[in-house]
Amino acid sequence: MRRIAVINQKGGSGKTTTTVSLGAALAEKNKRVLIIDLDPQYSATTWLATHTVGRGVFDLFAETEKTGIRSLIHGTTTPNLSLVGSSAWLVGAEKALATEPGAETVLREKLADIEDDFDFLLIDCPPTLGVLTVNALTAAREVLVPVEAHVMGLQGLAQLIQTVDLVKKRLNPQLNITGILACRLDQRTKHGPEIVQKLRARFPETCRTTIRENIRLAECPSMGEPITSYADTSSGAQDYRDLASELLNEYEAKQDQEEPLEYEQVAND
Repeated sequence: MRRIAVINQKGGSGKTTTTVSLGAALAEKNKRVLIIDLDPQYSATTWLATHTVGRGVFDLFAETEKTGIRSLIHGTTTPNLSLVGSSAWLVGAEKALATEPGAETVLREKLADIEDDFDFLLIDCPPTLGVLTVNALTAAREVLVPVEAHVMGLQGLAQLIQTVDLVKKRLNPQLNITGILACRLDQRTKHGPEIVQKLRARFPETCRTTIRENIRLAECPSMGEPITSYADTSSGAQDYRDLASELLNEYEAKQDQEEPLEYEQVAND
């Protein structure tokens, strides 16, 4: 199971939109996808949940010994796409974890039960760098950072990358940034494309795919559908399908590059 934390501490970056839309695009490709809503604002849950989720993922942290993650997984209206929902209760998770030994590893330990149940896990992270975000980064193996294609969207990006590096050093050596994703790109102006150029020049992890500004992306949460079903032919749907293909193709290429090294090592041994 590929575990991807979708993170940016700045609001308006397209974090939840990316989590839901990428999840739906991967599900279209017959990948089994689980979204965990780890944001106390529970926007992904409001978007996707087909029924009340109760306290949702909060129980995973507040009742660590009693609650297994399987009991919190529910289907959505999108085939192959499942959800662990959130609620306003999650605001109290920081307090609940304050006295918990090894609090930063709770989510990682719970995920061991479903390692073979899904192809992708997407974690919609909180817009803060607290214990919930650290849980996500400790549990994930990849990080996807949506960034608004505006000069203000770049603020805090270097600090976020430093945080990821610190978690990698201290808690999770498997963690890597799989992509920085330029979102809300307005191609009618010079400013947006210039920001994308700056991103690519400074951060080699920047995705080839960009997410264009699209009114359909803003509409689909209120309709309770991902962009892939709400506006199937829109630019937003196409962009997230392109992102899904990019993530799949680059991962497969990386695996192909690594395999000869493994065989060579076996031969040398």
